Amino acid sequence: MSAGRVARAARPAFLFGAPEYRTNDEGLCQTWGVENMTPNTINAQAAQENSRRSWSAVRGCARLVFGLFLVLVAPVQLANVIYDQAFHGIGEAVDWPNWTGWVMALCGVGVLWRGAGLRRAGRQKVALIAEKWAALESQRTEVERVFSALVGAGNYESALTARCELARAERARVGSRIAEHRSPGFFASLSETSSGAGDELLAQMERLADADTAIMAARDFFGLVPGWRDVWKTEVGPIIEDLDVLDDVADTLESVTTDARILMEVEAFRERLGDDKDMVSDLGKRLEGGQVGPAQALEELDRITNEARARTAELIEATLAADASARGRQRYARWKNVGIKLTAANAEYDAAYWSEEADTDIEYNPAATIRLVANSAGVDFEGLPAPATGVLTAGRSPIYLLPMYLDRYLTEDLDEAGEGSSST
Repeated sequence: MSAGRVARAARPAFLFGAPEYRTNDEGLCQTWGVENMTPNTINAQAAQENSRRSWSAVRGCARLVFGLFLVLVAPVQLANVIYDQAFHGIGEAVDWPNWTGWVMALCGVGVLWRGAGLRRAGRQKVALIAEKWAALESQRTEVERVFSALVGAGNYESALTARCELARAERARVGSRIAEHRSPGFFASLSETSSGAGDELLAQMERLADADTAIMAARDFFGLVPGWRDVWKTEVGPIIEDLDVLDDVADTLESVTTDARILMEVEAFRERLGDDKDMVSDLGKRLEGGQVGPAQALEELDRITNEARARTAELIEATLAADASARGRQRYARWKNVGIKLTAANAEYDAAYWSEEADTDIEYNPAATIRLVANSAGVDFEGLPAPATGVLTAGRSPIYLLPMYLDRYLTEDLDEAGEGSSST
């Protein structure tokens, strides 16, 4: 299990208090996990983009000058020798430049060739951005129509509404960046850093495409049309990853405590995780048999993962409270008060889970789930304090983070900033 950032202790329900969920004139959701498109934010982004372009131009100019210098060293040497012999009678024969000069020339050709390749790739990327954005905009009307029909039928209304609002906020932000995005100047186009903005835009558009996919998948899933089983495999992906991670947290709990009562609770907790996986499998069978509806099935997934995370938080708190050492008191104080900030590296889902039924890894796209997760378009949690159970909220709808970081509460000491540092 890879390490993540440490979570922050939350309210007794082990959830963030639901922040205000509102819509401004542009229809943008402003809440935890959503980038707020305020004028200050826009100005900061513009300043950052201008700074990046300036730096790219400097790098590109340096590449051109350096490449030309390397290329011209040997020819200039040879030209000087020929000029001196022809017009000044210096020397009896033409001496070719030293082999190092020709090596420098070859290196210069390589530097210039690399710059030309970056310039060509940049032009192709601009064309690709325009093509993908046009494709997204062309299907926007259909996606909105499907969303309206789903919400109108009362299918998982709050979660779908939150998902759509987050995607709209992301779309507005990407559209604003595309409107300002332009091909870099000649010098900037020769720099590797000049391609960064384009790569970011393509990644953001990919997430938007996944958000559209999620809405269309919801249509198929709630209608139980052919292919809904593939949608269900995607939906259970995050919760199976959650349960596997929490099982790893149980291993950590057993390794850091000698309290017999807590060890018994950990063992019961581990058995309950196995029961939860069985419940997820049984839920799929009940859905297949018509004993439970699609919306109820998704709500049941929310319930299972929420309860498992709450039990985990209770066990972590009990374990930390039982440690009376100075280090234990520091860790407990961090759990209750300090916390650690989230990053994408420790909160996003890995897009694969082990299926005991299939006896193989199943790959899925966490950004295309109907349920909101860290990978969903519009979710921006970077720098937010991490909730103990890895759940943020958008209105009444949860946003699930991979709780991989929870065991760091138990194993890492605090640094001077109050965050985790490598344990001794």
